Amino acid sequence: MEEEEHEVYGGEIPDVEGDMDAHNTDVDMSAADDDAVKELDEMKKRLKEMEEEAAALREMQAKVEKEMGAAQDPANVAANQASKEEADSRSVFVGN
Repeated sequence: MEEEEHEVYGGEIPDVEGDMDAHNTDVDMSAADDDAVKELDEMKKRLKEMEEEAAALREMQAKVEKEMGAAQDPANVAANQASKEEADSRSVFVGN
């Protein structure tokens, strides 16, 4: 076969057909499939555990937010809001 130069990379194009014969061996795919199935099952199990943990964390977060909201006094919230408005009225933003 005549040596060809690849138009993008330059250099010669290897003879792929000859190289493939040396690497063409039989592989037992059943063992690989079993390992892949086991690994996939383990991943699914870990994913389920993580989802359950995330649900529990969301539930705990909701409880904490509910308790924090109940612990705040409405009068204190109004005073805090008035303080913020006062500070904002004295603030100046300068950009660039």
